[in-house]
Amino acid sequence: MKRLFLILAALSYSTIGDAQTKSDEDAVRALPRAFCEAWAKHDGHQLATIMAEDVDFVTVGGAWFHGRADFEKYHTRLLSGRFRDSTNTPLETIVRFLRPDEAVVHWSWTIERDKNPDGSPRPKRFGIMTMLAKKQNDIWLVAVAQNTNAGPGAPEADDIKLPIRLPKATPKP
Repeated sequence: MKRLFLILAALSYSTIGDAQTKSDEDAVRALPRAFCEAWAKHDGHQLATIMAEDVDFVTVGGAWFHGRADFEKYHTRLLSGRFRDSTNTPLETIVRFLRPDEAVVHWSWTIERDKNPDGSPRPKRFGIMTMLAKKQNDIWLVAVAQNTNAGPGAPEADDIKLPIRLPKATPKP
């Protein structure tokens, strides 16, 4: 009887854990979509709402911003300037929980209709962002993120199955 009780207790605990994990995974998976929805509105303030107060964010250009205020200031300028007509679309998202309140999110994206600093149009491009999300007061926020433009691709990786393989952008003639 004691053994049956322990088995039932273990099964009910794992079911509760799975339910919470599913809910948390859904919330974490929503972060890239929320990022791109704010981007579509070209709203730096809305974009900053998914960031932790002390976020560390590295841009595709290598600029490292610390804190939500600087993240918001930069993205407000960017999205009202040469990225005001751009679209950012999430392609694929992979989530890995490190702890019940911490998860790593890798997501690929494509961006179109942005401009170079000189105002000339840029070709469609792809990239990948890595986020460390933390659950704070029952809300998942981005604590750390690194955004990376896709490069030409290393031939050394050709026969390796990558979790997310980025498509090659073909510039329009």
